[in-house]
Amino acid sequence: MPETSILLAGVLVCFLGGILGGLSGAGTGIVVAGFLTPIIGAKAVMPALAIIMLINNGSRVFYYRHAVQGKAALLMTALALPGTWFGTQLYMELSARTLEIILGGAILAVLVFRLARRKVHAPPQSEPVSQKVYWLGGPISLLYGFLNSMVPGSGVMILAFFMAIGMTASAMISTDAVISLALNMGKIIMFRSLDGLPDSLIMISIVCGIASVPGVWFAKWLSTRLRQSTHRWIIELVIAFSAIHILWRAS
Repeated sequence: MPETSILLAGVLVCFLGGILGGLSGAGTGIVVAGFLTPIIGAKAVMPALAIIMLINNGSRVFYYRHAVQGKAALLMTALALPGTWFGTQLYMELSARTLEIILGGAILAVLVFRLARRKVHAPPQSEPVSQKVYWLGGPISLLYGFLNSMVPGSGVMILAFFMAIGMTASAMISTDAVISLALNMGKIIMFRSLDGLPDSLIMISIVCGIASVPGVWFAKWLSTRLRQSTHRWIIELVIAFSAIHILWRAS
């Protein structure tokens, strides 16, 4: 395929990935990684995604800014960053197959837990979501930070956790985006220092990231016209598909 055609196809894929991620908070990384891997190689995918998802999550934070759970985002980001640092160090050396199996299994387990305790309404205002993060969110954040540097699609772990503790759809998407924004900034710095992010890769990553922004805008527009139950159903479906995809890819 000619280079121009590849670029145009990449822009379309990132736009569609932006819609999927904007509606569900997950899926963009998996869709874009599936397109980029045969073009730039598996080792370059995670460094490229760091830039693409930095732009993508920045747009999600902007469009869903009023729903951000600030305390939960700050706490979980602080706990995830050490895992991100460690995961980035190992990325160039280790196979992600075992990690993908663990990740897929963990996501499905949390989703099953969520479905078993489905709540139609958001948690009461007297019981802030951030209080629930302390006892379970810490280990999940640390593991997420590590896996986020190793395999695409790990963001569904955080989404599954947020869903299990009863966050609204908009709060899940926006809070996850804040956490991912900070982690991707860290990954860019670390991959750059490890020579895993050359200048040539930065340019195509920026183009792909910008292409995803209109998709996020369209998703935000569409989400305001969906019922809360429908929006949460979409998120659950994407989480389940992502987990199955990760397990299949690792098999």
